Amino acid sequence: MILRRLTDAFRKQDWFTVAVETLIVVLGVFLGLQVNNWNVARVMRTDEADLLSRMIVEAEDARGDMADYLSLNTLILTDAKSLAVRLSDKEDCLAMDDGMKALILGVGDFPPPRFSLASANEALETGRLSLIKSPEIRNGVRDMADQMTFIDRQWQRYIRIKQDAEQAAYGAAGLGLTSEQDLDARPGMAMWSGLDQYRIQTPEGICGNAEIIALASNATITQHLYTIYVGQVSTKLDAYAASLATYSEDGRQLIQATAEQVE
Repeated sequence: MILRRLTDAFRKQDWFTVAVETLIVVLGVFLGLQVNNWNVARVMRTDEADLLSRMIVEAEDARGDMADYLSLNTLILTDAKSLAVRLSDKEDCLAMDDGMKALILGVGDFPPPRFSLASANEALETGRLSLIKSPEIRNGVRDMADQMTFIDRQWQRYIRIKQDAEQAAYGAAGLGLTSEQDLDARPGMAMWSGLDQYRIQTPEGICGNAEIIALASNATITQHLYTIYVGQVSTKLDAYAASLATYSEDGRQLIQATAEQVE
């Protein structure tokens, strides 16, 4: 009896309605998933654009900072060469004019790199770099981050050479102050108003001194190599910034073209 009733109910079922309702449910699920995928893709495109924008800004800032840094190191290199030459000319060195005094005071000048690619490094460390669809751009970010690390490591490697030359030169020259009143003191720091504050008490100890000349020459070679490295990385940074800008512009044009097709 129960089986007969089930059979009769089965025969009386409106299968067209069932098919339509099933199709509606399937289409609803499909559209829901598709809309969700569209939203996820839109969010990812937005996140990619935001990351690109920040990386472009910091790359341009770093380019300017590195250009200034390269110019500064080029000037330091020129002074380092002049010092090594004038130390070798004992008569010229013993004259100890302001130019020579300034060269001695600057023997250890070796400012650290103060530029960085913070957003790019953060993207690498957090995995957000995967937001960038282009493998070429991702590889470019990794390479540029390595280049920045390289510059910092070279500075760390060479700073001791510069400091050793500075310490030896100051000691041999008998560097001192003319008087305590020459210090323009401020809280936590001292400001120096001019070369007259400094006194070279034993110029004969530094002029013609083979050891000091060797240390100064080594510091010059160090500065020369470092300046070359900075120049090479600066060129790579220019190419990196240009590639980011081109990729970003291509992406904007693609999005705009897609929007126009939809309209």
